[in-house]
Amino acid sequence: MVKDKYKIRQARIDDAVRIRELLKTWLPESPYNFGNVNNKKLLDHIIFYIKNSFVIVVEYENVIIGTMAAAVDETWYSDKRFLRSLWLHVNPKYRNFHIFRAMMIVFKEYAESKRLTALCEITQGKDVERKHNAFIKLGYKNIGGTYIING
Repeated sequence: MVKDKYKIRQARIDDAVRIRELLKTWLPESPYNFGNVNNKKLLDHIIFYIKNSFVIVVEYENVIIGTMAAAVDETWYSDKRFLRSLWLHVNPKYRNFHIFRAMMIVFKEYAESKRLTALCEITQGKDVERKHNAFIKLGYKNIGGTYIING
C-alpha cells in the first residue's frame, strides 16, 4: 500500500454503517467466544460515539479499511479522567504497522489536546505478542493485562 493513498479522518454519522460492517470482521478473528453481533446495538453505539467521543476512520481509495474509537472515562476508584480506547481495528487485508502507527499518533495527539492520559486496551486475543511489540515500539508502556477463562 502506498502511504499517500490512505487518509485518516474524523468519522461522520454517514460512516456508521460502513464502520459497523468493518468491525464485524473483528469477531471471527478472535479465538474466543465473545458472542454474536447485535447489528442494531453495534450501530447505535457507533453513532453514539461518533456524536459524543473520538472516532476516526482510515480510508484507502474511498473505502474505510480501519477505525478506532475512544471515550473519556474515569476509573472506579478516582476522579482522574482518561481517554480509553473502545475499539481499534484494521481490515486484515490492509493491516500494517504504518497504518497502526498513524492511528496511534492521531489517538495520542487527541489525548494531548484534551490534556488526558491515553489508555489503549486490546482484548481480541489474536497475535497478542505482535500487538504488544507494536505498542512498545511506539513508546507505550504495558501496565497490566486482560485474562480470560471459560471463553
